[in-house]
Amino acid sequence: MSLTELLCCLVLVSLCISGVVLFSSEIISSLKIRLSKTAFDSFIERQRLEAVARSRPVEVFYDYWSKRVSSTTGAVFEDCLWENRENFRIRFNGDGSIAILSGSTTLSFADGSVLTIQPVTGKVTY
Repeated sequence: MSLTELLCCLVLVSLCISGVVLFSSEIISSLKIRLSKTAFDSFIERQRLEAVARSRPVEVFYDYWSKRVSSTTGAVFEDCLWENRENFRIRFNGDGSIAILSGSTTLSFADGSVLTIQPVTGKVTY
């Protein structure tokens, strides 16, 4: 193998490796966003079920500065990957219905996707 062939092989291998690294970072960030959406959906559903089980309202608060969602039950969700700069506050009633007390519950993510919590029903759509 000549020196030219060896250099060509090294360049080709380095291009392949850099392509894999760039592609894998996009996959990882997309996966983190999907997992965050699923975890938040589960958190919201747990709070709704807690309100039904207690037969009294449970309030959920999002604080932009701390990037945390807190509940009056003491539960906390810290993997907030959405980009909204607005706080929101929602209440789950004892019958499982939801009331949006303040702010927007349409959450936008870096990959362009959106998660929306529907008023009254509490249905989460991605």
